[in-house]
Amino acid sequence: MHLSVRIIITCLVLYGHNVHAQSLRKDSLPLSADSMRVERAVLYPFNSLQQLLKGNAAGVYIQEPSAEPASMSSIVMRGTAVPYTSARNNYEAQPTVILDGIPLIADHPFTFDIQEFQYNHLGPASNVYAAIDPNNIASIEVLKDFGQAAMYGPRAANGGVILIHTKEPVIGKRKISFNTYFGIVQRPHLFTTNAKFENDFRQVFYDKYATEEESQTYPLYLRDSTNNAYYGPANWTDLYFKNAPVYGINATLSSGTDRANFLFAAGNQRSANAADRSRADRYNAMFKINMVPLKGFTVSAMLSATRLERKRNRWLRDRFAEMQYLPDLSSPLPPNKAFYGQYLKEWDKSFDDNKTNEVNGYFSINLRISDSWQLTSLSGFDYNEGLRDVFYPSTLLETVNYLSNYFGYNQRVFVNNTVQFQHQWGKHGVKVEAGENFQADFNRYNYAYAYKGPNDLIRVNLLYSDNTKTNYLSPKSFNHALMFTFLDKQRHRLLSFYGRMAYQYDNRFDFSLMMRADGSSSAQPDNWWFYSPTFTAGWRLSTTSRLHASWGRVGRLMPDDRFGEGPQYTSDLSFSNNPVRFSYNGFPGISRAYSSGYIGYGIRWPFTDQLDIGWNTTLLHDRVNLAIDVYHKMDHNMLLEVPFSAEYGYAYQFKNGMKVRNMGVDLSANAIIATKTITWQPGINLNYNRNTLMALPGGLQQLVVADGTRLLKVGNSIDQFWVLENNGIYNRDSDIPSSHASGKPLNYKGIPLQAGDPKWVDQNNDGVIDDKDKVLKGHILPVISGGFNNDISWKGLTLGVNFYFTAFRKVMNAEMANHFDFVNREGKIDMSAVKEITFWTKAGNYDKYPRYNPWSTVDPYRTDQDLFLENGAFLKLRTLSLSYDLTTARWWHKKSPVHNLAVYATASNLFTLTPYTGGDPELVDYSGFDTGYALPFTKTYTIGIKMDL
Repeated sequence: MHLSVRIIITCLVLYGHNVHAQSLRKDSLPLSADSMRVERAVLYPFNSLQQLLKGNAAGVYIQEPSAEPASMSSIVMRGTAVPYTSARNNYEAQPTVILDGIPLIADHPFTFDIQEFQYNHLGPASNVYAAIDPNNIASIEVLKDFGQAAMYGPRAANGGVILIHTKEPVIGKRKISFNTYFGIVQRPHLFTTNAKFENDFRQVFYDKYATEEESQTYPLYLRDSTNNAYYGPANWTDLYFKNAPVYGINATLSSGTDRANFLFAAGNQRSANAADRSRADRYNAMFKINMVPLKGFTVSAMLSATRLERKRNRWLRDRFAEMQYLPDLSSPLPPNKAFYGQYLKEWDKSFDDNKTNEVNGYFSINLRISDSWQLTSLSGFDYNEGLRDVFYPSTLLETVNYLSNYFGYNQRVFVNNTVQFQHQWGKHGVKVEAGENFQADFNRYNYAYAYKGPNDLIRVNLLYSDNTKTNYLSPKSFNHALMFTFLDKQRHRLLSFYGRMAYQYDNRFDFSLMMRADGSSSAQPDNWWFYSPTFTAGWRLSTTSRLHASWGRVGRLMPDDRFGEGPQYTSDLSFSNNPVRFSYNGFPGISRAYSSGYIGYGIRWPFTDQLDIGWNTTLLHDRVNLAIDVYHKMDHNMLLEVPFSAEYGYAYQFKNGMKVRNMGVDLSANAIIATKTITWQPGINLNYNRNTLMALPGGLQQLVVADGTRLLKVGNSIDQFWVLENNGIYNRDSDIPSSHASGKPLNYKGIPLQAGDPKWVDQNNDGVIDDKDKVLKGHILPVISGGFNNDISWKGLTLGVNFYFTAFRKVMNAEMANHFDFVNREGKIDMSAVKEITFWTKAGNYDKYPRYNPWSTVDPYRTDQDLFLENGAFLKLRTLSLSYDLTTARWWHKKSPVHNLAVYATASNLFTLTPYTGGDPELVDYSGFDTGYALPFTKTYTIGIKMDL
């Protein structure tokens, strides 16, 4: 049997066919880049860019805290230099996504400044990259080495940039493409519990430790075993989980000549989760046109618009966080279907409308003066807006109703101008290029909420009505004293100039040098400009092997425009549950920015240096190709909040000086192994990354951050858990050791340990368990991550299998810790006491944990110990598909106007292999905690048809 083997490297450099793409991808001396074609990906019901990238590009890790459709998820490229100490950091650490030359603008995190609970971004909190229709994408490039990414300046600081190339118009014929699918999301099966199960679980602790007084405070909803609401059947899942339909449709029309051509595409997609009735609907349209009115003169334009409507979860936590009001939490939602259904009927009287609109486009002019000279001008914009209207009736919250409205938008306009000269003589080639880029960003939001309207039928806030008058408008307004309004805006300008020279000899050796100057309006006046160089070199060792290297430096933009102003005043009254108030009963107030931190003078640009060395080779007479990149990335002079003198009144101050190193390896390869009848296309990509904190501001060696829950220590990673080491339980008071120095029994921060308390390791042997005994363990981000893809084809049939994996990663099982910590979380007027309907499920092995005394004042089931720190590695069968190309059948009429016609069936999220004992180890928040607040990845099955006319 004849066997041929061919490898297609994922690290190819793709060149755009459109003119404006040429003006941005100026690298005629290609280095490594991860690229993926999207033809196969459109068979799956992916609803965001993150889902397209997951497991398909080495060095790109996708963090999804929830499988709720169109909800926020983050992208991490080659590790992170930003310590995730708050939800705001997560937004600041995202790479730039460029759509056909348009640098997309994402939500600004400044709304977190006015949020007491930062579980979600204010407004619709939708993923703006879910507005991109995968059917319109031709390919995606991930530029990570600065030999290419430094062309984008500060926009490449977070690991690189992601380039999306949409489909181009066809030339010489008309083409109609159509892709549609329909499917179902399958409800999962859970182990549900009721009050009897919970009572049995807690009774063990009460029997062993509870005093008579503590037994008297036993929760009322667990006391009465005749209460059918809690002790009846736990059948609430019939209302919470339901099989849900999903579908998608996209049509594209393209035609033209080499002088003028166009493409028009329109589509609609519904994504859904089987849990909590959550879904997202996307409506989009795109138009492209290219014209060549004169020889050498090309005009191109594109306009794209998307509407994203999202139906969110119905979590109590998110509702209370939005309202900034907590009711009596002594009785949770009942697990019985009949009683839970009564609650849902009241919920249906509310509304929560979430809409996101996005519009972007470009206009490009390319003038080719001669074979050597070329001028290009590209201008464009990106605009997205989020709207959220919320109303909760009084029946949901102790006779108090609630109304809120959010409108926020982010807009970006830009102009890029480039002049390019290239010449070839003999074996020598040279390219010289100069360019100017200008980018202007504006972010703004308006947010208002009000309590206690006159009734649940009036859902409009009439601000200027007078409650003292008897006209019919008066009773239809909310009380002025119970209405609160917030607004803010951010502006940023970035002006850049660069020059680049590239030399190539005989297609064997190449070298390039780029110098760049970037000026930012968010930098301080004495430090507006940042200058950075980049070097690249490549050597073709043979016809089958190439070595390349690059070193580059890019500046890192300030998080917001406050840093360009130095010390400043702001509205910071901070009362009534909200961290920021602008007035007190209508009287405006202003103060120093005490709660948001002191910003002084002398703040300089942070910047990133990266060295990348790569090797591409083909083996066995072009039968095997491999690609490997080794990188060393150092982030210098980064800003960090550090303690400030208490007498000044500030919570902290921002200082330069943090230094973080990321080192790692990217490996990727794809193959085609073919016989006469069967073709197998395996592909694998893998990333290994380790980060190390090299320095802290002011020469500090360690710093406690994130409200005392995280430790940054020089010489350690910035993504580690800071925990006490647990060695079991003290069953008797006599087991508790005494300090050799004082002779006193071991204590926790001055509280004597007793029987039933944890055995925490006294690391420094001082007889006291405190923060000095905490150690750094594990990693929030995986040390190893990647994907393994397979396509097996036989006579028009293609079977596709995609695996996604991570290794050497830890997860804090906070959901389990909260369940065991029932004493401290029962009935309090605190967010930790909230119990969702999913409280009535069992996830994990309860028997593996010691039975500590839950009434102990040392808080034995705290999350800052390694008792709940688990291995979060996993291998997931992410997608499975089977497609059949009907045009390969013998009976197919070869003269049919249908050029391609395929039917397909897909399945997603079929299984996960993991040692983690909780839920899905992939669904954790930015801090590495599995809180249980995540809609699960549910199995999805679809069938579809794809054709070209």
